Amino acid sequence: MPKKKPARKAVQAKIRDLSQYDEVILEVFLRHYQEGADRLVFQKDELAETCREHGIIVRNTPDIIYTYRSRRNLPARILATGHWAIEPAGRGTYAFRLLQNTPHFDIPFSDYAPVDIYNAIPEVVEGLLRQDEQSLLTLVLYNRLVDIFTGLYVGVDKTGMLSVIPIEAKSQAESEMIGRIQVSQMAKLVRQDFADLRRRVLAIKILADGTIAVVEFDDNTEPDELGIVSVSRFRLIRRGTTSHASQAKQQVST
Repeated sequence: MPKKKPARKAVQAKIRDLSQYDEVILEVFLRHYQEGADRLVFQKDELAETCREHGIIVRNTPDIIYTYRSRRNLPARILATGHWAIEPAGRGTYAFRLLQNTPHFDIPFSDYAPVDIYNAIPEVVEGLLRQDEQSLLTLVLYNRLVDIFTGLYVGVDKTGMLSVIPIEAKSQAESEMIGRIQVSQMAKLVRQDFADLRRRVLAIKILADGTIAVVEFDDNTEPDELGIVSVSRFRLIRRGTTSHASQAKQQVST
């Protein structure tokens, strides 16, 4: 069955919410901004305070932070002063941090030819999946995509060396972006908690065409120094179906 399009009112409400988010986050930024500063600390409560001052109703104030960390860029007026991103700075505290690079990675996934993998997930389970991060991780787990990508089995290589593999999962929505701050924070956490283990830092995103992109980063904890080690793209197929790669080979042979 075709998916229902979101109701016009719901779409308009979402646009209105994002416009209000821009208004709130911009005011908090300008309240702290000083030319030459590269880190501006603010409290989460300032968001709620700004909402009250402007008569803006936001049911979930922390969603403002999450939106700009994961789903969209900060308002243009903020970015006109530099590559700002939001990072945690303690309990109930955040900071605008000025980066040398754009806050989100722009990876040309379409440039990578997909590798066909037979889909091992039971169809009864697949029918219950949604368009969210947990469903993506279910696909990855059943099909052992992390093992295939890293060459490890349950985090262990052929010499017996154990690795810890943190994963940043992103849903299919185009607004779900892979951010420098999030990945570097994840690398920092595993470096602190698993200092004696080798670390393989991954981000996984399901793309618009249904393929699954896997990106490995180095474990640098500085967002501007974080580097991409490798990228792969996987396409899940069912046995009995013809993959795009097989179709191309048949066309060439004929």
